[in-house]
Amino acid sequence: MRITKITRGLGATLAALMVTVLPGPAAPAQALAAETFTIVMLPDTQYASEYWPEVFRAQMQWVAAQRTARNIKYVLHVGDVVDNVGQVAQWNNSKSAMGLPTDDVPYIIGPGNHDLDSTTTRAATTYNSHYPRSTFTALPSFGGTYPATANDNTYHTFSAGGVDWLVVAMKYAPSAAEITWANSVVAAHPNHNSILVTHAYQNGVTKDSNGNNLWTNLVSKQKNFRFTFSGHYVNAGVITQAGVNGNTVHQIQADYQNSSQRDPNSFLRIMTVDPNTKTLDVKTYSPFLNTYKTDAANQFVLSNINLIPPAWNTVVDNTTADRFTASANWGTSTYSTQRYGADYRFADPLSVSDPAWYKVNIPETGTYQVAVWYSANAGYNDATPYIVVTPSGNQTVHVNQRANGGKWVSLGNFTLSAGDENKVGVSRWTAGTGYVIADAVKVTRIS
Repeated sequence: MRITKITRGLGATLAALMVTVLPGPAAPAQALAAETFTIVMLPDTQYASEYWPEVFRAQMQWVAAQRTARNIKYVLHVGDVVDNVGQVAQWNNSKSAMGLPTDDVPYIIGPGNHDLDSTTTRAATTYNSHYPRSTFTALPSFGGTYPATANDNTYHTFSAGGVDWLVVAMKYAPSAAEITWANSVVAAHPNHNSILVTHAYQNGVTKDSNGNNLWTNLVSKQKNFRFTFSGHYVNAGVITQAGVNGNTVHQIQADYQNSSQRDPNSFLRIMTVDPNTKTLDVKTYSPFLNTYKTDAANQFVLSNINLIPPAWNTVVDNTTADRFTASANWGTSTYSTQRYGADYRFADPLSVSDPAWYKVNIPETGTYQVAVWYSANAGYNDATPYIVVTPSGNQTVHVNQRANGGKWVSLGNFTLSAGDENKVGVSRWTAGTGYVIADAVKVTRIS
């Protein structure tokens, strides 16, 4: 099936200040959507395109036939689509097998050295003429490219397993400028589980110069990377490392190319993600031969795949509660453009020990940004004091309601527990300082 691009933003940039959060009793975290799904990795197809196109077609026909049963979400081609860049027949064979990228199972390609016009200049004119940017832009998952008018390097997004995914495909031996672009793309998608697809990265369990460059300057730096996939070397292996932010990255390589024998070229990788058991099941299969490689390098399970949850958010607003009702619990709704007047202001708390609360149902324990919408009213106090209750203790903060009225105001980031007993509130703790106004509270998952 086609992948629908889902964008979950963190909302508008919010003016500073501060908070009142009281996590209630811990509740069991809600499980991620119980959707096991599959990603297919195509190793170097250069000799299949040159000599045995029937092998290439069998691979993609199998993908099309299995897409529903295995819930196949994406095909990742790690490059060297063809052997000889100037041979039109090889490109045509590959396109006959791959089909258009708008087919039911979308794909992305990290062009290899054999796909380039020159490994010295790294020009990809011929590749772009056969796999142009314009044929990918119709994908709901299409994100962008670098350069902006070419398909040399590209990124796509999709959702599967209850989380969001970002795939960045980079051509052979990425330049500093291309790595800078990739860093900006990954950093702009902090709640997406990121995958790098590139051609030359490692030879089994040893990184080459390209892999070391990409690891040092891209993959290890971004906390949301989870996988890299590469080919190039006739080998198979996995390198598992922690990035500088502590995230585990599984770097997976495989290539079965053979210029003198048909059958090794027929194998692909079936990678099944189970978000419930946090595993990646890797199998190596030939649809043409209907057989598996079952040795340890080609059939294995990776555990502790810790997926980043999507940037969940909810808005709780006060639409009916009387302004003198302390400790009121209000339900969730979608905040609109209305502004609430004095009769619907967040209750004037009776004391420090009796604040007014919003009750928020949190789907999973994590770090959340809390923001409050203040009504715009010149009569409110310039620096209303609040008592802030957090797991680490009480804090005193001040918010200038006159300056911040009529917009979302960030109250900071807090660890909240899963369940419906989380309370986000305020307390006017000094008499005579004016009403504490908060018409709506927005809570957004950030990690």
